[in-house]
Amino acid sequence: MLVDINILASSDVHGYYMPWDYAMDKSYEKGSLAQISTEVRKQRELYKNTILIDAGDMFQGNCSEFFCEDEIHPAIVAMNEIGYDIWEMGNHEYGYGIKNLQRFIDEFNGEVIGGNVYKDNKRLHKAYCIIEKEGIRIGFIGLVTSLINKFEKGTKAMRGILATDMKYELELIEKELKDKVDCIIGVIHAGIDNENNVKNTGIRDLLKDDDRLTAVFCGHFHDIQNVNIGNTIILEPGKFGQAIAKLLLRFEKNEKNVKLIKKSSEILIIDESIKPDTEIIKKLNDFHKRAVSYSNEEIGILINNCMSEKSEISGIPQMRVKQTGITDFFLEVVRYYGNADVAMIQLDNDNAGINKGIIRRKDINRNYTYVSGGITSYEITGRILKKILEYSAYFFNESRVGDVNISFNYERQLYKYSSNYFFSNLIYDIDLTSEKRIKNLTYENESPIGDEDKIIFATTKYTMDILIANVLSGEVVKKIYSSKDELREQGSIRNLSCRYIKEVLKGLVEIKPKNNWKIITAPIEKNIREIAIKLINRGYISLINSEDGKCNIKSVNIYDKVDKFDQGLKSVGIDIERFSTKGELYRYANSFILG
Repeated sequence: MLVDINILASSDVHGYYMPWDYAMDKSYEKGSLAQISTEVRKQRELYKNTILIDAGDMFQGNCSEFFCEDEIHPAIVAMNEIGYDIWEMGNHEYGYGIKNLQRFIDEFNGEVIGGNVYKDNKRLHKAYCIIEKEGIRIGFIGLVTSLINKFEKGTKAMRGILATDMKYELELIEKELKDKVDCIIGVIHAGIDNENNVKNTGIRDLLKDDDRLTAVFCGHFHDIQNVNIGNTIILEPGKFGQAIAKLLLRFEKNEKNVKLIKKSSEILIIDESIKPDTEIIKKLNDFHKRAVSYSNEEIGILINNCMSEKSEISGIPQMRVKQTGITDFFLEVVRYYGNADVAMIQLDNDNAGINKGIIRRKDINRNYTYVSGGITSYEITGRILKKILEYSAYFFNESRVGDVNISFNYERQLYKYSSNYFFSNLIYDIDLTSEKRIKNLTYENESPIGDEDKIIFATTKYTMDILIANVLSGEVVKKIYSSKDELREQGSIRNLSCRYIKEVLKGLVEIKPKNNWKIITAPIEKNIREIAIKLINRGYISLINSEDGKCNIKSVNIYDKVDKFDQGLKSVGIDIERFSTKGELYRYANSFILG
């Protein structure tokens, strides 16, 4: 007898239960639990033996934290209505404290797994669960990145909780399951590769010398993946409900044994073509109305236009290459509540900005997208500060003579959050023509920074963990304050920004332009640069972006040969192949088009 078992997985939904983005305050139909429900219904009609799982981070983001003290959370309402069978806890589920976590678990109708999380030396959740379909027994092992120990270190949320090494636990659980099931599936809240250079935090490390897993559903890195590591299928369905990972298994079963004879996998994209399930919409409607009202709360008034700057070059966010009011505002907040000498932030919204007029909570949330980011202050030295600045400066590529634009280091774009850092209370230049890039560094009052200076440095804990895993490896940094420890969710940078406007600025925001830092690039003739920028902005030539579209990875250079990025000029009848360099082509295009 042949038995087909269809396994579906979501991961990193992060509050996208309804097809609505509360920070943008508009419909978002590129993913949601309501749309996932529609696809799941379809899959269940096609395959009666369908199992639905979530690989973690159902919580955190898109106003989900607003409901954490409710009698029942909208995520649980939706998951129960859709009929999730298994839930592996992600790192963000642990950020709301053990009391809330246990309530979420008690309200969930399916199985909760997590084999490497302990409380008082006992597993907090089941290490695995077994689901049987037509006599076929599938074992599901749950694991979460052990880095939650670092992410939540010292916080009340993780008090008494320890996440152990995933590889160690995986091997133990596999041995326990060996003779109980016909197939083992991993449900692991971790990315494919190690995080922050820590071993056994990525699926690739876990599968070294281990071929017992048929497949792994993973998450955490917010990627869409459908790959093989050895004979194991690895599936990751992105973020915000934008996809479902699908694993279809075919077994041959007789009286004596069960044999897996075929396996296939795919990613089912959730987009505008998939309509939301009306039953889920009805169940979540009251939560939705409250979230919309909360997002539209008036925080204050911006009385000038210094928090919204137009990009000089289309496709290159102005805040990445020039000091802007929006970054200065968040730095002001972080430095104030961190009681710091120097503050550092990153922004992941390339279109960050707030227009003159009423500021609402959604404006803050839209611009500062790292939902759980709180302010953590550290005591560092001037020498360590200089190392951080140099590391930040290598977010940019080296500048060559003839470069029209600044471009970005692709490897640095692969981080989960941006590593393009901004600093307060400092004056400096970033010289992209020099190996040592930070020049003319002083405090804002123009006093020098000594290597032995004791500096209170405020940023997010997540950012500091990345620095410690990279440029600050082996350095000693002393944590002295955490806004999340003191204020829990009210200590997030988002909430503190709203509080700062209300309490410190008394509702009136006026950001004064500063020119504390600038980027120095290699020389280029001003006239030809202006011509090239006009051609880029009008769509005749293209920036040189990575294949995945994540960033501009190479500068347009007037001395380079004409290439595919100049193809747009063909549309106006220019024979681009007859020009040897981009500069020659652009000068001709100027007289031909721009005239």
